[in-house]
Amino acid sequence: MATPYPLTAQTAYSDLLDRLQDDALAALGGTPQCRRVRGRAYWYLKRRVGDRHIESYLGPDSPELRDRIEKERAGATDLRARERERGKLVRMLRQAGYPTTDAQTGKILAALAKAGAFRLRAVLVGSHAYNCYPAVLGRPLSAARTEDIDVAQHQAISIALDDALDPDFEAVLQTIEAFQPRPSPRDRAKASAWRGKSGAAVELLTTMQKPTEALVELPALRAHAQPLHFLDYLIHEAMPAALLYRYGVLVSVPQPARYALHKLIVAPRRAAKDAHKAAKDIAQAAELIVALAEDRPDELEAALEEACGRGEKWRSALAKGAKRLPKHAAVGLQTVTS
Repeated sequence: MATPYPLTAQTAYSDLLDRLQDDALAALGGTPQCRRVRGRAYWYLKRRVGDRHIESYLGPDSPELRDRIEKERAGATDLRARERERGKLVRMLRQAGYPTTDAQTGKILAALAKAGAFRLRAVLVGSHAYNCYPAVLGRPLSAARTEDIDVAQHQAISIALDDALDPDFEAVLQTIEAFQPRPSPRDRAKASAWRGKSGAAVELLTTMQKPTEALVELPALRAHAQPLHFLDYLIHEAMPAALLYRYGVLVSVPQPARYALHKLIVAPRRAAKDAHKAAKDIAQAAELIVALAEDRPDELEAALEEACGRGEKWRSALAKGAKRLPKHAAVGLQTVTS
């Protein structure tokens, strides 16, 4: 087990994440308003743009969000000074050995964050999310080889949100470099993936409401996405995380325990030609399980209990994946169930 990062560095990361969330709220401006939808409370910011009134979604009501709104009402609004302070924290964390984000990925995710994708409950998944977990957990993990940038959003949430990206998802990508859409084989007029001139690739994913291979529209992101099995479990109750790029980038990532168990589920389902991806799935799951079993066993236990509670097919899939774990990780998983 790797030695945890120094407490000063862990504190600096928490400070950076808090500042990013505060500053994202400050950058929007406007008047906070609470709205009730189907018995639940949600916060929006109402502001005037030209001759229009626009409402921007902030999130479901919670004590943390209410505190952030109250802090912003009473706080200063010098956004450039706030950026400089965040930049100092990013440099400190880099010096402490925290994983960083390559420049092109940082530019793309910063543009999506600024446009509001993660505010609209999009979730960064895949290896780029995994590389956020050392900072989240406060201890080093083996760096994942970063591949495509995978972004997911729950279809039902995208439909329910009374807000949308402006410009749309693809147009945001085009502000960084020339991205070419990769049309769906079933509908050449639609795309859920794009590749840039630099080689950077971005794919949109969503939850599968019913068996289909057709792309699904995500109104909040104004784009289409590829539906996948088990994705609803992965991105449920996603958490904020900070990417170390320039002044920090605020994203959402799956809970580490859900990420680990999701990898156990999908690894045995990989085709033979994707054996290397299955091996990567198990390696990432193993590292997270060992870290969580030691530091956050309650989170791992809760995620496992929910997955097993979804039925026999889920339990069987988890069992198949668990058989592929190295012994020390399998022992860690067993400790939370005994």
